[in-house]
Amino acid sequence: MPFRFSLESVLGLRKSLEKIEEIALHRIVQEITDVNLKIRQLELRQNSLREQRDRDLARSLPAAHLQDLAEQEMWLTKSAEAMRALLRELEAKRLEQLAKFQKAHLEREVLSEVREQKYNSYQREQLRQEQKQRDDLFLAQPKNPK
Repeated sequence: MPFRFSLESVLGLRKSLEKIEEIALHRIVQEITDVNLKIRQLELRQNSLREQRDRDLARSLPAAHLQDLAEQEMWLTKSAEAMRALLRELEAKRLEQLAKFQKAHLEREVLSEVREQKYNSYQREQLRQEQKQRDDLFLAQPKNPK
C-alpha cells in the first residue's frame, strides 16, 4: 500500500502560499533597490549641478542661468526627499511582508514535519510487516530432520 498523507492538499496549499509571500517580499526588495538607485542618481545629478554652478559663478554668467540651476537643484532635492520618504514606506512594507513570509514558511514547515513523521512511521510499519512476512515464511518451511 503506497504512502498517503491525508493533509497533502493542505501542504500543497501551504507551499503555494509561502511561495506567494516570498515573491511579494522579493518584489518589495526590488522596489527598494530601484528607489535606492534613483536616489543615488538624483544625488549624482545634484552634485553635477553644484559643480556646474560653481564653475558658472567663476565665469560671471547671467543671473537667470544661475537661477535656473538653483531651481533644478531645488527640484532634485525635493525629488530625493520624496524618494527617501518612499524608501521608508517600502522598508516598513518589507518588514510587514517579511513577517507574513515567515509565518507562511513556519506553517508550511510544521505541516512538512508532520508529513515527514507520518512517512517515517509508515516506513517503519512497512519494514515491520515485511519482517513479519519473512518470519512467517521461515516458520512455515518444513523442518528437515537429519
